[in-house]
Amino acid sequence: MALVGSSLLVPAASASSLPPRTQPQLTVKLLDANGSGCRRGTTADPPADALVSPSGAVTVRYRGFSVSGDDYKTCVLFVSVATPAGWTYRIPSVANRATVNLDATATATLSTAMWFTGIEWTVRNTRKVAGPRTRTWNTRAVPRPAAWAPCGASVNLSIAETMHVAGSSASTASLVATTFGPPKWRRC
Repeated sequence: MALVGSSLLVPAASASSLPPRTQPQLTVKLLDANGSGCRRGTTADPPADALVSPSGAVTVRYRGFSVSGDDYKTCVLFVSVATPAGWTYRIPSVANRATVNLDATATATLSTAMWFTGIEWTVRNTRKVAGPRTRTWNTRAVPRPAAWAPCGASVNLSIAETMHVAGSSASTASLVATTFGPPKWRRC
């Protein structure tokens, strides 16, 4: 016997009656910032804390990370990231906002590295811009391949920024902010 037009009725669940898909909230604290580009008291706003947006992206603002021609500065951010039990995350990108004022013969180079404590480099990226240029300069580094934090452990995250300006001392570059995330989550 063939069934034609089966009349098994299963109530369809409406999108509003399904429980919302919840993901953890990232808990982040800027533990420390070291380097010539982020001397004590010149990193983060407010001091000693990273700013977490509603989307979960984390932004660290710099005050005083400026480089003049034929010099460089660095800053390594040490970030505590609390991961809820049963979850892991990855950081899909690290974005930087800088300003440059370069004469015709100058260049600015920004190198970004990011890694989880005890794990190989997650991101290594270098971007370069040539003068003449006076404007905001945005860069973005994407982990390839994507690297997930270890399951079942809260590990610290480190982000190293190095800004180099080649050219006359009149040429300058300033790193204004580093933003990472928002994180992508998955269950362990």
